[in-house]
Amino acid sequence: AISSQRYGPDVVHPDGASRIESFEYEPWPRWRYRIDNDLTIEQELFVPKGESAVFVSWRVVAGIDDAGQPASPTSATADVKLRVRAFLSDRDFHSTHHENGSFKFSADQSGERVTFQSYDGVPAVIVYSNGHYTHEPTWYRNFLYAEEQARGLDAAEDLASPGVFAFSLSEKPAVLMLAGEGHAITDIESIDARHARVRTIEQGRRNNFSTSLERSADAYLVKRGQGKTLIAGYPWFGDWGRDTFIALRGLCIVTGCLGEARDILLQWAGVVSEGMLPNRFPDQREQPEFNSVDASLWYIIAVNDFFSPPRSSRRCLTTVIPKS
Repeated sequence: AISSQRYGPDVVHPDGASRIESFEYEPWPRWRYRIDNDLTIEQELFVPKGESAVFVSWRVVAGIDDAGQPASPTSATADVKLRVRAFLSDRDFHSTHHENGSFKFSADQSGERVTFQSYDGVPAVIVYSNGHYTHEPTWYRNFLYAEEQARGLDAAEDLASPGVFAFSLSEKPAVLMLAGEGHAITDIESIDARHARVRTIEQGRRNNFSTSLERSADAYLVKRGQGKTLIAGYPWFGDWGRDTFIALRGLCIVTGCLGEARDILLQWAGVVSEGMLPNRFPDQREQPEFNSVDASLWYIIAVNDFFSPPRSSRRCLTTVIPKS
């Protein structure tokens, strides 16, 4: 096992965490698992900017021999198989998911693509992989989320597992991409090619930031319709009026992202009502809430700063990942 889950009341299983040899977070999370003296597996996970997608990959890492050189392949690495079991909930971030008879375990397979449509009216989860999918539906019950428990929230959840993706790591690295509609891979681009291309672009984008703080700040700039806005905080917050205009000054104006600042200001200008700006855009496309006394005042301050920005230490980076 190279994973561990926490179940209630306080059970950790399986024992994958005990095999973690190292962990790095730059430029994105990377784990190394020591299976035995001859076999080490490396796992990477990254989310490309501007895409509703996440990439996960695994590969066999060569060991080091007694002379400090990369070790030659051995029988331990000659036939390495990886099984990845997917867990699905299909819920929003305010809820938890529990076993029920309405969950649809069916999977629509087409080449490298497997589509899961768990509930009617809920966006599909699309998985691309260079492995082989086998349908093995089952429920995993009573996951325990320690952070939610500490905050006094509902902390137990049941997750549905439609099946397993199997890979041969001896042949090539395993790649798995989870995505939403609109981020499909065309027939002329394989998941291996897309992973390599997007990984190179995303690594270059992250390396262009002078500090990790600036790179982290960039993650809060998102699209809303045809415009842009700021997300006050992940994962529970959407875009809030007063938070956006306060944060805009440090996230966009000081950093030189004046184009993004302009787009955000224009986006919010379109929702003015009787001199007021909404404090919050609720989820589920409900009407905006006009319940802030100072959102409009912070907007004016942000506009003033936009027209007299400080001298920036860098140019704002805007990266678009081209479609094949």
